[in-house]
Formats: sequence, structure tokens, C-alpha cells
Amino acid sequence: MRHYLGGKPLTKIDEAFERLMAEAKPVNRTETVTLTDSVNRVLAENVTAPFNVPPFRRAAMDGYAVKSSDVEKASPENPVSLKLIGSVHAGELPMSTVEEGTCIQIATGAPVPEGADCVVPIEDTERDGEVVRVLKAFSPNANITEEGADVKQGSIVLTEGNLLTPAKVGVLAALGFDKVKVYAKPKIAILPTGDEIAKPGTRLQAGQIYDVNTYTVAALASQNGCEPLPMEIVPDEPSALQQALNEALAVADFVVFSAGSAVGERDLLPKLLSERGIVLFHGLAVRPGRPTLAAIVDGKIVVNLPGFPTSCLMMAMVLLVPVWRKMARLSEWQPKTVTAILDHEVHSPEGLRQFLTVRLKRRDEGFVAESAYKESGTITSLSEADGFIVIPENVVYVPAGEKVTVLVI
Repeated sequence: MRHYLGGKPLTKIDEAFERLMAEAKPVNRTETVTLTDSVNRVLAENVTAPFNVPPFRRAAMDGYAVKSSDVEKASPENPVSLKLIGSVHAGELPMSTVEEGTCIQIATGAPVPEGADCVVPIEDTERDGEVVRVLKAFSPNANITEEGADVKQGSIVLTEGNLLTPAKVGVLAALGFDKVKVYAKPKIAILPTGDEIAKPGTRLQAGQIYDVNTYTVAALASQNGCEPLPMEIVPDEPSALQQALNEALAVADFVVFSAGSAVGERDLLPKLLSERGIVLFHGLAVRPGRPTLAAIVDGKIVVNLPGFPTSCLMMAMVLLVPVWRKMARLSEWQPKTVTAILDHEVHSPEGLRQFLTVRLKRRDEGFVAESAYKESGTITSLSEADGFIVIPENVVYVPAGEKVTVLVI
């Protein structure tokens, strides 16, 4: 069955997605940030080790630095007695050299003294004043971390394109870097439209509702490696929309309008975007989110999402998040999935792909999915949901008791 918007057939969402992904380009701008601001950023250059890590031979545990030849036959029945001639702590340099028949007390991380080639753990010794009895044999290099064992000077330790996890930030710190070059986050301009919406924190006038979409889309953009640029509410007036579009294109890599994409008398964006650029699609064979529109204007993607909060956020999740992640050089979107039993029957319109929000309940037999959907104008259809199921275009009925795959949100 074909579905239409304003007399034109709807575009399949897979086709719309392919068009968007073909137009999306990774951001090439770079910036230098401090290590504390670098987590979850994408590295913009290879990082080469300027020195060995560790930069010296160090003890791997607390004990005594000895010559392995002195203790090669030590045992509880035949302990080897060594003379204690000093000690060395982490951050200190050894002041003595280990000679045959002597030892130096050493702390974990401290430099190994000259003459020593192994460290005997303190629990394998007995001490009596300045005499240390070794109760176990140890081979050369036991309990010693060699210079460069972790990182060799001149080696590439992190490569361009790496996502900086806490562990990778630790590598940078270990090499003495306090700043790092990363790719800039894609800037996402977000423009709510409509005379009926007001900014949260202001007083509602008669007939108004608060702007929801700016904040949900901005949160989603932030969550997926982008920098949201919330802009002022744009009234339903052609010159105002034109000016807002120009301002957004001047500062952003990607522009998102919400509302005004249907075919009503005051839905002005389809006309504006068709005049200013190339329309990729207008109207998707989905539910919710049918009036979604996308165009290329001045070489940048401009998307007009539906005004209803659930439709807007759902389309942003399934359609825009993968595009944003490509622009941000992040890995593909891989939502967690859970298999559940549907606790109610679902009827779905033929020819439309339906995204049905559900709550998950744990039962003895596993997870059960129950509908969380109210209507596309209610944000609680998503806020009270644990995820959603996807009903394909060719499926019109899903019986209660059916196993379904829930994409967790």
C-alpha cells in the first residue's frame, strides 16, 4: 500500500537514511584540549612516545633488591642470610650498590639499585636487625619491570581516529602530555519554529506550550559526540525563517528545524528549503514521523523534524544519530537489544514502518514488553519507555505472546 504526503508518495526510511549518510562528511576541524576535557573525544593525530615508560628499571613490589646468584638455592629449610645496607623508596635514587652477600630494602616503583638483578618479596623473608634471611629462590629479573617494558621511546602509542577513553587519557598523562589535538565536534544548530511554543522559564501565553524539541534534540546531539547550538524560537513567517536559516548555516555543520514540515497553510519550511537547496526527501513511510524533511542547502544538511515531541525525538534517534556519529568520527550506533514477549496485540498500517515505544517488565519467563505509546504529541511516550520495537512495512499484525526485539533507549 502506498502512502502520501501532500499528494506525493512517501520515501522509505532506508532510502532516506542512505541519502543522508551519502551527504554526511566527517568534520575536519581540529582543536587542542586539556587532558581533563579530552575523554570521549576523537584523536586528530598519532601520538609518539617521547621516552621509555617506565623510564628506569623499577621494583614491581615491596621487598629487597638482591643478586639472584645469592638466593638461587634459598628455601625455608636453607635460608640465605644477607646484610641490609640501605633502603630506597619510590621517587628516590639508590645511594648504594648491591654487592655479593648484601641487599637493599626497596619499595614498589622505586629504581632498582646497581648490582641487583631481582627483588625478593618481603613476605618471602625474615628480618633480624640488619640481617635479612631469604626463604625462597628467585631467578634473574624476578619482580623487576624493565625500562621501556610498557612503552618504547619512538613507538606510536595512540593513532589518529582513536576514541579517547579514560585508559587512553592515562597513556597521554604517562607520557607527560597535558594537552591533546582532537577533532572538533560537529555543530548542530537547533531551531524550534511556531508561534505556539514558548521557551521554558518564561510565562505561557494563551494557546502556547513549552518548547520540548530543542532540549531533547540537543541532549541527543551531546550524547553522540556533537555540540548543540540551540537557537531562538522562529515565528511562522517567511522572512524570519529565511533569516534564521542563514544564521544557522553560518555557524553550524548541520541544521535541525522542528515543526513546520507538514503541508498545512503555515508549514512554510518545505517551500523555503526547496527554493534554497536540493530536497533529499519530504515525507517518510514511518509512524511516527511521517512529515520529516531533509535538504542540502549551501552544502550542509538541513533537516526539518516533526513538531510533536515523540515524533521529533524518535526520528532524531533512528535517522539523525547515525549521521551525527559519522560526522563526529564515532563508531556506528549500536543500540543494546533485549528479547521480550509482547503482552498485547499490535496492529500496524501496511506500508509504514512503525516504531512502537514499550516498557520492559521482568517476569519469571524473562522480559515482557508492554506499550508505552500514547500519541506522538506526548513526550512521556518516550520518557516512560525503556525502548522501542520496529514493525516492518509488510507486517500489519503482531499477536500477543510474540517474541520481539526491543531496542533499548
